[in-house]
Amino acid sequence: MNTLIVDIGTSSMRGILFTEQGERLASCQVLYEPVKYPDGRIEQAPGDFSGALREIASNTVDEAAKRNVSVDAVAVTAQRSSIIPVDRDGKPLMDTVMWQDRRNAGICMELEGKNDLIFERSGARINTVFSGSRMAWILRNCPKVCERLFKLVNIPEFVMHEMTGEYKTDVTYASRSHLMNLRTRQWDEEMLALFGVPGELLCEILEPGSVCGRVTRAFSEETGLPEGIPVITAGGDQQCAAVGQGAYQEGTLSLVAGTGGFLVTALDAVPERPDPQLIFNCSSVKGRYMVEANVLTCCSAFDWFGRNFYPLKEGKIDYGAINGELEELEGKVSSVLVLPYFQGRSTPDWNPGAKAHFGDISLASGRGELVKGLLEGIFLEIRNNILLFGDYAGICKAYISGGLTNSKVINQIQADVYGITLYHMEDSESTAFGALMAALTGLGVYGTLDEAFSAVRGGSGMKCYEPQRELFAEYEKKRERMNEMYKKLYGI
Repeated sequence: MNTLIVDIGTSSMRGILFTEQGERLASCQVLYEPVKYPDGRIEQAPGDFSGALREIASNTVDEAAKRNVSVDAVAVTAQRSSIIPVDRDGKPLMDTVMWQDRRNAGICMELEGKNDLIFERSGARINTVFSGSRMAWILRNCPKVCERLFKLVNIPEFVMHEMTGEYKTDVTYASRSHLMNLRTRQWDEEMLALFGVPGELLCEILEPGSVCGRVTRAFSEETGLPEGIPVITAGGDQQCAAVGQGAYQEGTLSLVAGTGGFLVTALDAVPERPDPQLIFNCSSVKGRYMVEANVLTCCSAFDWFGRNFYPLKEGKIDYGAINGELEELEGKVSSVLVLPYFQGRSTPDWNPGAKAHFGDISLASGRGELVKGLLEGIFLEIRNNILLFGDYAGICKAYISGGLTNSKVINQIQADVYGITLYHMEDSESTAFGALMAALTGLGVYGTLDEAFSAVRGGSGMKCYEPQRELFAEYEKKRERMNEMYKKLYGI
């Protein structure tokens, strides 16, 4: 069985056709970019996603034909918490309100008094990143949209409907909404009432690895994908990345440093006394859970610095130049202290009003010191979050992936900051591999996730990064200074 994995990210959509053993038969990537407004709104045209989907499907079919292989199934994994209102025909009624968008901050502030209840039911405290308050904002502020509104869908739900005509989701996306009861794994009537979101506007909830529908004749005629092949919801991108890295057992951390930073470790059940500083979600492993922490800006902050402080090379960020300056500073802790809160702070204290700050700058501070200070600030914030996991799982190693893991010198900085052994797979397609494993297990090709992991990832090469203890001690002192600066600025 050959499975097309559709991986929907914030800045691109990728399609990879895999065999059951994880061999790559074809691939296609379509770039796009959300529109960022000065007032905090971040939007994207839904046509970007439907267009990218069709291009990927058509390209994959063509490449498969050239290789004389079939496309037997499609599995979708995606960014979480962005919302698209659609009418009865599935047509978007406005641009996608992206997961980083903060127009729902006022509603979040209104609901802060209900935080204990929201956390107890949903596994997460109120924050702009989750989709329930985003839905509430649309329902309150877009009357013309509401006149024709049929469903409020996130991006994977929109894409899967394009292929199947069905409105289905899974627990990994629903658990990022504040609207699903984490223990029953169904929409929670009290949460729906609290947020003012009617249940009929939401999709049916499935377990990850489930078939949500089959490719329709219309979509088949448009793209060439075989009519009737199954479309599987594999789970959210961070959940799939954890599985693809092998972090589906307790004690192993999945750390994705992409547009944002996402830390995940597996849990067998919801803890009896979960820490409200963390996020408790459903895993992409059927029936299981995960504990998660977030840093809202990683690559997005790094790329901001690269665009604004380095000359562009052929219109693109010159990562080679940045890497060269970082190599010159190897073995040294930057003198520049950075609070990396470009879009507020998520875990541990949920402060949407937090801002980025560069401190301890002198006339001796060069561009390299500034960019290294920025990276250190991001990683020190990740370290703050790693420490929170200690009550639930003893973290001794981490698998890393994402845009900020494509440089050996940056990976070594991470190891030195975290103080734990890091593993970086040579083939960094952890999200796609995790989606493949979830799909193949769900379809019964493999009986267990261990079997799927062994078949798909058994031969993957891996680079190990060990922390330098002297530097780790220096970074712990810097982390204390960073946290003290934060407390002085925000009184927290």
